[in-house]
Amino acid sequence: MVTLAMPSPLIPSRPPTALIAIYVLLLAASMRRIAAFGLVRRASGAVLSDSAGTSRRSIDALCRQTGRAERLKRRVTCASLLPHHRRVSSSSVTSLLSTASPASSTTTRASTSQSTASTNNIPFDLPDMSDPNHTTYEKLVRRLYMTNLFHPVKLGLDNIERLHEALGSPLDQPNITIIHIAGTNGKGSVALKVAKSLEQVADNTVGLFISPHVSSFRERMQVNSGLISEAEIEDRLPRVFAACEEESIPATFFEVTAALAFLHFAESGCNVIVLETGLGGRLDATNIVKEPAVSVITSIGLEHTRILGDTVEKIALEKGGIIKKDRPVLVGPNVPLDVLRQCAKDKESGTFYTVEAVLGRDKEPVEDSVDDGDLFDYDAENTRIAEAALEIVRQQKRPGLHIPTAADIEKGTSVRPPCRFEHVEARDESSGEAVQVVLDVAHNPDAMTQLVAKLEKTYPGRRKRIVCGFSSDKDLTACGRALLSTV
Repeated sequence: MVTLAMPSPLIPSRPPTALIAIYVLLLAASMRRIAAFGLVRRASGAVLSDSAGTSRRSIDALCRQTGRAERLKRRVTCASLLPHHRRVSSSSVTSLLSTASPASSTTTRASTSQSTASTNNIPFDLPDMSDPNHTTYEKLVRRLYMTNLFHPVKLGLDNIERLHEALGSPLDQPNITIIHIAGTNGKGSVALKVAKSLEQVADNTVGLFISPHVSSFRERMQVNSGLISEAEIEDRLPRVFAACEEESIPATFFEVTAALAFLHFAESGCNVIVLETGLGGRLDATNIVKEPAVSVITSIGLEHTRILGDTVEKIALEKGGIIKKDRPVLVGPNVPLDVLRQCAKDKESGTFYTVEAVLGRDKEPVEDSVDDGDLFDYDAENTRIAEAALEIVRQQKRPGLHIPTAADIEKGTSVRPPCRFEHVEARDESSGEAVQVVLDVAHNPDAMTQLVAKLEKTYPGRRKRIVCGFSSDKDLTACGRALLSTV
């Protein structure tokens, strides 16, 4: 885990009028983990305000390296990121979240903190969940962020399958249309464009599951663009926790989050759900879908190589794990076509589609193309993938699903997610001069190369400063080389 900060000569103390500040926000969950411990501050002078949890082993390692457990404790506690979390019986879920009386609160804190420290070998007491200064929503989400501290990530579908069944198998309802989307780049954008298009029809209730979030956990699950409310989380997340405890399911952060989304969509009456995978596809928690209307693979590139494989072909097979028997498959233009075609054949899928096979060749020039014609803004590609997916679903004439018109699709696919070459106006506090800020979530070599090309085309000859961060499994050399080429 590192933060890539440009050398100080590239960052003047006061930005001139012509300076463009480009903040490349990398939102991988692991980036938020290290931020929770203040390590980003030491590298770049900034601490993010969220955490997806980290493993006990990494906490111990950090403490051994620094020898400053108390400082680590203060950082964690002051950031209010880590709740008290322990294995409890289902009957104690309510009491865990309630505000105890001062006397009982003191007793509970002493006993549970001591138990936690001894059981989990944590070198400091964790914050108390009975703190009356936090809402039930805050306590629940902080408990969720702690999940991977006690249940390290283990790839596989056993946990989510058991948890899904314990919650009543909400995704298995026959009247729900599910569109499942995987890919190295573009899957979040395509998911949003598909959902927005379907939302244009008033009779549709559209659930959207995406990850990670930008500023609020609630962004991960939406119904007709409305974020899940704090009250809905207070109602549903304890039931997911209780199911884990009653069935002894050591579910991870992402598995609990996915299960919460599935439950939320079912109880919100969604007739169509758009699911974005978290990592890979074959062993991803979203891959309990049995009969998707279409499985979409947007693009394939080198990322998460320690988990998914060290070649594009290996990664393609992992992403292709979402392909289902007798169900159609759609792939974007930047994939190893032969590998995925064979994968679909092996899985006895339905029709295997390319975007061109569905929509025909794109005859219109790409507005954001650069001079060599090879690099362009991914948004045009993502739009066509979303349009093709919607056309495949339209042809199925699925009962209960209302198909958007061409005008609806044009409107829906014009939407871009936040932090995809997003422009924000800012001013230098000392001089009052305007500074152009660009936010982008590029985090692998392919996306970084595209980002740099668009920056050079949009702002030719302009000086730039870059603030960025990467998790440790990224290709730091390739990404850093691309970024340095534009400063």
